[in-house]
Amino acid sequence: RGRFYDKLSNGLFVPGGRIWYGSGRAKGQLLNCFVIPTDDSREGWGQTVKDMLIISGTGGGVGTNYSPIRPRGTPIKGTGGEATGAVSLMEIINQTGEVIKAGGGRRTALMMCLRYDHADIMEFLNAKLDLERLNNANISVLVDDAFFEEVEKGGDIVLKFRDRPVLDDEGNERVIPAQELWDKIIENSWESAEPGLLNIGLANKMNNIHYSQPLIATNPCGEIWLEAYGCCCLGAVNLSQHIHDGEVEWERLADTVRVGVRFLDNVLDVNQYPVREIEINCQKVRRIGLGIMGLGHSLVKMGVKYGSPEGNAQVEKIMKFIKEVSYEASTFLAVERGPFEMYSEEFLNSGFVKTLPRRIKQNIREHGVRNCALLTIAPTGTTSMVMGTSSGIEPVFAPGYVRRYYDSDSKSNERILREEMVIDPLFSDLYSEGADMAAFVSTEDLSVRNHMEVQAICQKHIDNSISKTINIPTDYPIEDYGDLMMEFGPQLKGITVYRQGSRGNEPLSPISIEDAVGYLEDDSIISGTAMTDCPSGICDISS
Repeated sequence: RGRFYDKLSNGLFVPGGRIWYGSGRAKGQLLNCFVIPTDDSREGWGQTVKDMLIISGTGGGVGTNYSPIRPRGTPIKGTGGEATGAVSLMEIINQTGEVIKAGGGRRTALMMCLRYDHADIMEFLNAKLDLERLNNANISVLVDDAFFEEVEKGGDIVLKFRDRPVLDDEGNERVIPAQELWDKIIENSWESAEPGLLNIGLANKMNNIHYSQPLIATNPCGEIWLEAYGCCCLGAVNLSQHIHDGEVEWERLADTVRVGVRFLDNVLDVNQYPVREIEINCQKVRRIGLGIMGLGHSLVKMGVKYGSPEGNAQVEKIMKFIKEVSYEASTFLAVERGPFEMYSEEFLNSGFVKTLPRRIKQNIREHGVRNCALLTIAPTGTTSMVMGTSSGIEPVFAPGYVRRYYDSDSKSNERILREEMVIDPLFSDLYSEGADMAAFVSTEDLSVRNHMEVQAICQKHIDNSISKTINIPTDYPIEDYGDLMMEFGPQLKGITVYRQGSRGNEPLSPISIEDAVGYLEDDSIISGTAMTDCPSGICDISS
C-alpha cells in the first residue's frame, strides 16, 4: 500500500478516471469501457440493449460489432418478412443512449463498428453523416489485409453475411468496387472525422489469446481491442514525471511500471462488475491496460522534437522498455498469484509475444503470465489535465489555447457560452526560466506523417491498441490523406483522424507562441492560468 500511495501522491502513476470516481463507493464500478456481443435474433437484440443500458448506467462505455446482424432486406423464413438490418439495431442502441441522457445520466459513450464486406456497409457510412442519427456513437469500419489488397489492385469487395456471399434478386453475388468503398470511407472521415478504421485482421494476428477468444471490437475510444464481454482496466505512467535533467530515470520508471501492473491487476478483483458475464470473462483473462501520459511534455524536457528522427528514436526506446518491464512484472505476479485461467502455451505463439526478448518468453514458458494483455495508450484527457501534462502519446496541443464552454448565468440561469485563455503549464515554466523553446512543437507544427509515424512506433510495443488523434489541417489535400491512410492502415490496429473545422464549433482554439508570451507578460493577468477555479487544468487536491 505504501508503494501505491507513493506513486499516486507523487503523480507517477495515474489510475483511469473511473477508478478515481468509483473507489470507495458502495457499488464501485472502476472500469472505463466494455465490449458486448450481439446476435441475429430478437433475443440477441434484446440482450444487447439490456447489457448496454446496464453498463452505461454505471458510467461505462460500450463497444459493439454489428457484423453478426443479417443485412437489410434479407428474407426471414419464420415470419415471411424482411430483416431491417444492422443499422436499425444501432439506432435502437443510439436512442437508448438518448434516454439515458434525458434521465440525467452522463453522456453515453458508444463504439459501433461494421465489417467492410457487410452488405449494409454503405447504409452504415451514410447514416453517420446524418447528424440526427447515431449521434451518441463513434463509428468505425472493420478492415483487414484482404481489404487493403483489393483496394490496391482495384478489385471488388464481395458482400457477405456469415462468410457467405449475399445474392441480389437475380441470384448474383452482390459486390462493390473496393476503390469506391475506400473513397467513401476517406471522403466521410475527411468531412466529418468519421468513420475511423479498425484493423481487426491485425488485432487478431497479434491477439495473445488467439487460441481461445477472438477480438471482436474496441471500446469507444479505440485503445483496447476486446473479446466478447471484455473490459478496460486503465491506468497510466506519467512519463513526464520520470524525466530529470533531460534524461529518463530508467530505474524509477521500471518501478512505476511494476507498481502499475500490480495495481491494475488488483482492480480486477475489487471491482463491482455491471454484468455477470463480464466478471466471469475478466477474471479468466485478466486483461489490463497500462499506458502512458505526458509523452509530448517528456520530449520537450529531453530537448528533442516530437516527430523528428531523434524524437522517434527516444519514443522507440521508451516504449520497448515499458513493454519488457510490464511483461516481467506480470510473470512475477504469475509466480505469486498464478497465471490467468485461460493461459496456455499457445500464448507464446501470438504475434505480439513473438516480439518479446527470449529471456522474457522463457520466463513465461516456466511460470506463465498473470494477464493476457497489459499495455494500451488511452486518451487520458481529464487525468492528464489534473496532472498538468500532455495527454497520452499526443504532442503538446499548443503553447496556449482559447477554451469555449457553456456555463449557467448566475442571474437568469440560462446557458451562456464563455471563453477563457489557458496556457500550457510546461510552456509557462520554460518561459519563466528563460529556457530554450526549440523543442516545444505543438500539434499544428507537425505533418500528418509525423503523427502516424509516432503511432506506428508505439503500436509495435503495445499489445492492446492505441487511441490517438491524427490531426490534419483544414486545407489538407484529400488525395494525400488517402495515400497516407493506405500506407499506415495495415500497420495500425486503429486510426482516428480529425480535420480542423470538420466538426463545426471547436471548444479549443490554439494560439501562437507569440500570443502565449504576450499573455504571460501581461501583468494584469495571473501567469499561466485559466480563469476558472482549476488554473491551467491543474487542480489542487486537498489531502
